[in-house]
Amino acid sequence: MPSTSSLTTVQEEATCPVCRGPLEHAVTATCGHTVCLPCLPLPSQMGAHQSSRALLCPFCQPKDHPENLIIPTPLGPLGETYCEEHGEKIYFFCENDAEFLCVFCREGPSHQAHTVGFLDEAIQPYRERLKSRLEALNMEREEIENTKRREDQKLQVLLTQIETQKLQAQAAFVRLRQELEEQQRLLLAGLEDLEQQIREERDEYILKISEEMARLGAQVKELEGKCQQPASELLKDVRVNQSRCETKTFVNPEAISPDLVNQIRYLYKKIPPLLDMMRKFAENVVLHLETDSGGVTLDPHTANWSLVLSENRKSARHTRKRQNLPDSPLRFEGLPAVLGSPGFSCGRHRWQVEVQLGEGGSCAVGVAQEAVRRKAGPGLSADEGIWAVIFSRERCWTTTAPGTDLRLDETPRRVGVALDCEAGRVTVLKAETQVPIFTFTASFSGRMCPFFAVWKKGSSFTLKGSDWWRRGESSTQGSCSSPSQLPDLARLIVPK
Repeated sequence: MPSTSSLTTVQEEATCPVCRGPLEHAVTATCGHTVCLPCLPLPSQMGAHQSSRALLCPFCQPKDHPENLIIPTPLGPLGETYCEEHGEKIYFFCENDAEFLCVFCREGPSHQAHTVGFLDEAIQPYRERLKSRLEALNMEREEIENTKRREDQKLQVLLTQIETQKLQAQAAFVRLRQELEEQQRLLLAGLEDLEQQIREERDEYILKISEEMARLGAQVKELEGKCQQPASELLKDVRVNQSRCETKTFVNPEAISPDLVNQIRYLYKKIPPLLDMMRKFAENVVLHLETDSGGVTLDPHTANWSLVLSENRKSARHTRKRQNLPDSPLRFEGLPAVLGSPGFSCGRHRWQVEVQLGEGGSCAVGVAQEAVRRKAGPGLSADEGIWAVIFSRERCWTTTAPGTDLRLDETPRRVGVALDCEAGRVTVLKAETQVPIFTFTASFSGRMCPFFAVWKKGSSFTLKGSDWWRRGESSTQGSCSSPSQLPDLARLIVPK
């Protein structure tokens, strides 16, 4: 097959001596004549003695100069391709061998039975296929560009929203801090005024008492002197002395005025609830900003054979029939338990579950170390790396060592779990009211996973989304849920 290295070029400057026109696909002979390829006699007119590689010059042929043999020379317009073997211009293409052919290659035995066509005709299907593929690629690229443009717009919108939320959160905390600082200033100023009033009334009380004591001391001294006088002198002014000896009732002044007492009592009533409100407000902020792990699912590789998991891995029920489950080193064997996925090694997380208890059934909800023992029948204890609260219809207790019985009015059906990895704290709550049931404190190591266990046929549990938590959260928000709802602490100082 001719290679691109065999391609040669010539200039269109000569004139064909046969047709007297511009050279077209020119070839030259040893005699020096250059003629057009179409002006050459057909191979059938050349005689059998002529070689396919040597053709007679049509201009010199009548003179019968056998030495004037045409030697194919690569001449032609700039950019034309020529056969490396014969030096002739390429006209044909063999589809079987995917080779370019000249007129001599076309007549050769190698390609007689092959599908051979002119270049222009042979290239057209390939051009059409390439064009079709090019159009498909352009459409695909355009679609990708459009998708990228849309996604970039979405990402930009999200980034803009995040930046806006950051500014809003920062402004909210600044306002909250300013409001708290202002309320603190007013409260402390009120307390200082109250303290000053107490000091002033104390000083006034001490002054009155001191004056009265000084007056009484003077009278005592005078009367003591009179008692030492002779009878004749004492009787001279008996009436005067008698009047001085008469007891005068002393009205003991109040150390603190009734109005000040009322203010202090009012303050005593307000400060403890204020502290409680501030504590609840701080807890609500922490709960509100915790990571909502509503995407927790059950890990089927850890589920005990007595648990039947739903297809969406959001619920499990207890069964007496042993499940045909593949053996796994992660599976619980001695405990009807299952771990949730994913696990957590940092941050604050929470999830909630609905508990359905059958007759005599119970359910455990909490967290467990990812490395908790599975095969040796782990004890349901914090010492074994399981921090959970166990609910039954009769009682409720914890996995602390030893266990702690909890007094609940009723067994909750909706339970929430709040995990704080850094603080080493796990809180099990009533999901509807967010009232804590029990809080574990420990030094966690490694990843912590949601933990669930259920006993007795008819008992089950279902993981729930964040909507329950949001509804419970909104129903339990106190008056300190936002800066605008903070109590006016200045009013705690002076009653209306």
